[in-house]
Amino acid sequence: EYVRMRIHSIVEGTKVNGPGYRLGIWGQGCRRNCPGCFNRAACSVTGGREYPVQEILKFLHKQPYDGISVSGGEPFEQEQELALLLKGAKESGVNTLVFTGYTYEEIAGSSAVQYCDFLIDGPYIREIESTCLYTGSGNQRFLRLNKGMITEDLTDRAGNGAESEIIISSDGVITVTGFGTL
Repeated sequence: EYVRMRIHSIVEGTKVNGPGYRLGIWGQGCRRNCPGCFNRAACSVTGGREYPVQEILKFLHKQPYDGISVSGGEPFEQEQELALLLKGAKESGVNTLVFTGYTYEEIAGSSAVQYCDFLIDGPYIREIESTCLYTGSGNQRFLRLNKGMITEDLTDRAGNGAESEIIISSDGVITVTGFGTL
């Protein structure tokens, strides 16, 4: 039996959602209701599409990715599925990054955190301007983890400013991702 994860979208190739060239995965479902959320479409727990985790991992073999970035919605609302996805990605030889509205301290005991190489943590607060390339608001941190433990806070070293991408798929679907304004 396959473990299924509810997914809002998958972007095959992004350079603004973490270091290097990445597979972007947006989970579906978030109950946090942050004011100014940039991805309201991913918040409904009934939206998106269910994918077997093994099917998502097959995307990693299509291109030479440096890593995967999982955002949402709120990835930790599908904690067991997220843990399997991250574990499989690491076994495929890529690094893992998760964007979450929770702080590291709130999710430190989670089964998924042990498979995170990088974590962007904290609720989105639109009134606090970000100075980190990978965070949406200035209260969020960009952390390097090893087996679930913080080894380095990269927030002030990741570069500043905001970047966006516009991706047009072969079937004409337009995706805008990143934190800059277009």
